[in-house]
Formats: sequence, structure tokens, C-alpha cells
Amino acid sequence: MAMREQTSVFWKRGVCLAETLPDTRLDARAMTLAILMPAHNEGARLQRTLESLRDSAEELGGITVFLVDDGSAPSVRRAGLPAASANFEIVFTRHAINLGQGAALETARQLALREREFTAYVTMDSDGQHGVEGAKHLAQSIAAGADVDFGNRFVPGSRIPTGRRLLLRAARLFERVLTGLSLSDAHNGLRGFSRRALLGIRIRHDRMAHATEITRCVSLSPSWVVAEVPVNVRYSGETLAKGQNAAGALTILVDLVSHYFFQDPV
Repeated sequence: MAMREQTSVFWKRGVCLAETLPDTRLDARAMTLAILMPAHNEGARLQRTLESLRDSAEELGGITVFLVDDGSAPSVRRAGLPAASANFEIVFTRHAINLGQGAALETARQLALREREFTAYVTMDSDGQHGVEGAKHLAQSIAAGADVDFGNRFVPGSRIPTGRRLLLRAARLFERVLTGLSLSDAHNGLRGFSRRALLGIRIRHDRMAHATEITRCVSLSPSWVVAEVPVNVRYSGETLAKGQNAAGALTILVDLVSHYFFQDPV
């Protein structure tokens, strides 16, 4: 395949939240997986993430990565990306300037919906925090009948730094108030979608507030089956430096408030 350049269980407000792992008897090789991946100044981390996906593509039945370079400096070089294989493909595009992760995910969403239908669509960070195994579990849950999966990093064995853990729990409470959806995790970039759910979500927050926007949109779609799937997130000094801090959280709050008061509702 050639690389082409294009742009658990309880009920809450009618939404079923599953906290159990997907049925691992589902054969991953019978699936096709689309990865929606924004990238901004990731350098070698992006290369390693893509290589890990390519190495697992045959096991997962085939992977197409919809990669959006969101104004990296230097730009991601198409020629430097991992080569395609019979089970692995990259559809690549670039934003001329940095527009934000939400904007890059929306570009990737639109690209993926132009292609053939996939078993599952998974959003995944490009910096190495998210592993292939997590993407596999999300995809299996979608294949088993879920419409939306939220990755849950608060599982036994997770090594989440204390400061990040406290910030994430505060964000979870905020999202519960704003969206009415009670989740175990908040702002986890590992999410899975069926095609009908991906069609029903349009991301209008350019930057990090898009995560709450997605959760709110899901909470307003009572016919969708929504699952939480345990995933692991790997932290390093580099990824922690890029993550959200208190100031970033305040920025998200201001962005959300201005959006819901001065723009059309989602």
C-alpha cells in the first residue's frame, strides 16, 4: 500500500458505560483500524510511534494512519516516514501553521471519513505515550458493538505522576458537571469510535478543549453505546513537559465558557 498525501457497567443519562475489557476472543486480524494522529514537534518520538504501529499492523488486520503535521518546525518530512507495507499505510497532510490538537484531529477525522469504512477509528497521540495494545483494546470494544470508547488510565499498575493524577481528577469532576457524563478519566487522547459516531462528532475547539467538547457531544447522543476501556499511558520527562498544567487547565475553561455562551451549542 502506498503512502498518500491528503489532507464498563452503569447508566447515566441514557448512556451505557462499560468498565470491563472488550471480549478478547475477537480476532484482531479480522479488523481494520484507522488511527487519527495529530503531530506537533515530536521528532523521533513520532517515528518510533509509527514504527510500532507498522510492526503490529498485520496482527491488527491492517492499519491506516491519518497523520496531520500541525505546523511542526521543522516540518515532518514525508520521505522520512516509515515505509508502507501490505498491512500499513499512512495518509499524510500538513497544516501550514500550528492550529492546535483539536484542529488537527478534525482534519484527520475528515480525511478518514473520505476513505473506505474501517472496523474502528482510534485517536492516538504521536509522542509515544499511547501504545499499540491500548489501540487494539479500543478497536476490539468497537468491533464488539460499542460506538464510543474512552480510554481509562486509572487502572491497577498505572504509574501516573501525583500532580498529573490530581489535575486529571479535577478535570473529571469539571467534565461531569459540564457534560453530565460520569467517566473515570478525562482528557485521555486514546479514544475509539464507530463510523456512525465519528460522523456525529465535529470538532470545533481548535486546541485542548476539544476533549471536553467530544465528551459533551457523546453525552447528547443517548443512542450510542459508550464504553470505558482500561489502557496504559507511558510518561516521560518530555511528555510531562508538554502536558496540561494548571495554567493550561484555566485556558481550557475560558475557551469552553466562551464557546458555549457565544457560539452555537454543539
